[in-house]
Amino acid sequence: MRLPQTKTTIALLAACVLTGTACSKAETGLGAESADSIAGKSKTAAAGAGAVHVQGVWKIQSQQFRIDLRLKREGGVGTVVTADSTIELLRIGEDLFVRGDARLYQGRDGRGGADVEQSAQALRDKFVKVPPADPSYARLSGFTRMQDMITDLIRLNGKLKKDGRENVRGAESLKVVADRGRGGELRVALHGIPFPLKYIPSPNGGALELFEYNQDFPLVLPKPEDVVDYGTLTDGKEPSGKPSDKPGGPVPGTD
Repeated sequence: MRLPQTKTTIALLAACVLTGTACSKAETGLGAESADSIAGKSKTAAAGAGAVHVQGVWKIQSQQFRIDLRLKREGGVGTVVTADSTIELLRIGEDLFVRGDARLYQGRDGRGGADVEQSAQALRDKFVKVPPADPSYARLSGFTRMQDMITDLIRLNGKLKKDGRENVRGAESLKVVADRGRGGELRVALHGIPFPLKYIPSPNGGALELFEYNQDFPLVLPKPEDVVDYGTLTDGKEPSGKPSDKPGGPVPGTD
């Protein structure tokens, strides 16, 4: 009585071999959903996260940022490295502290001078507390805000399509591409909460990996003796070497 079934099974397996098809089980769970649905659930998951670690390279035209930041709702800490300077950022609530090398305060032409040397000496191993009213506050603090760095930064432009799977830091992810990759690519966790694990803004736009979701970390205020008054260094003017001077558009959190 089972012989016909056996013949049918053998016939199906033979067809798989001859046609080159995978003959695998149908996709289930998140993998069975549309690319738009996967991207939407990923953005929702990211918006609800309590903390995240963002690391990688972000390119805008000729400017490149190497980012290593840990973010949560209360603030963020980490570094942003450009071709011009290395900037340490620390935000606790609305208090923003910046620590950078002397190049951060140099002119666009790279020339120094007595004032630059004086600032470099004053800033050695020191943090600068940036007042909220200063124009550079919004630009720099944008790097430390989860909303800006995840839900606002990650954008897919164009028709979305699923494009297989990829292992990201040991986690299996679904690949979602926009406009065949020209509009960005996203890797979304296949198992558990569908967090975005990797974002590629464009073919030549670098790539950011997102991991350690919901893993808390400490935010520690610098000692008073390690903080320099911003106003005494700039006389109300923002440093000419700030990241916002880049020719590619605003940093996260700006218009």
